[in-house]
Amino acid sequence: MALLAAPSFLSATETGAPDVRVYRQVGSRQLKAYVFRPGKTGSDRPAILLFHGGGWQIGEPSWVFDRAKEFAAGGMVAVAIEYRLSRDGLSPADAVEDACAAFAWARAEASVLEIDRTRVAGYGVSAGGHLAAAAATLPSAKGRTIRADERPSALVLSSPALGMARDAYFGELMAGRGDPSSYSPLEFVGPSLPPTLVIQGEKDKIVLTRDAEAFCAAAKSAGARCSLHIYPGVGHLLTRNLAVQYKDFDTDPAYAADAHRHEDDFLAALGYLRR
Repeated sequence: MALLAAPSFLSATETGAPDVRVYRQVGSRQLKAYVFRPGKTGSDRPAILLFHGGGWQIGEPSWVFDRAKEFAAGGMVAVAIEYRLSRDGLSPADAVEDACAAFAWARAEASVLEIDRTRVAGYGVSAGGHLAAAAATLPSAKGRTIRADERPSALVLSSPALGMARDAYFGELMAGRGDPSSYSPLEFVGPSLPPTLVIQGEKDKIVLTRDAEAFCAAAKSAGARCSLHIYPGVGHLLTRNLAVQYKDFDTDPAYAADAHRHEDDFLAALGYLRR
């Protein structure tokens, strides 16, 4: 799997600047959380943490700002998360560690963020979908057990990377810093999986439809809730450009709008989003 460009429908707008906070410090580096709040003040509101894509190597939180703003307009506290990319000796394992830390931070800061710590969902796009799903499913990261407060309470995953055990690209990024199968959400689906929605393009060559199908099938077998929406004839991130699916995205606008409706309906049914 390799994703080296941002799809246009995930680009940020110029208005509605977020509240920028530091959720984690690793050495001298401060990792930031970009908080979008609903227009009205309140308390005990549901939250959603958003993780951008980019093949674990590129990308930035602004890629999911637009979607964060839409969730905030629906009454959620939406937080776009910066995580460490697989550069300069870092690997996806470090990004998984960051994702877990982000969920723990949000709950620890629940009173400041005015959120309900029992309703902190994860939203992930492509590699970001892997991070959110990893926080929900993996037993441990970098040798440390993942705690309950580091896990999402619901998942919305768009073209997520779920089956990493035999993914050659992912294996190269791990570069011996961990067994890829130990960072593969598909290997650890169980009854504790939170309610999950997966959006998938049928012709995706970056992350495979069969992995999404296997993930949801395993969830249902374990008694967990997983809904899968597969869009025919399109590839990664619902692109119509099937020849080159890691950049130059030509997202089908009707499918993208329908996918967002499914995401909103899913969150509304859980009581997270106001319609």
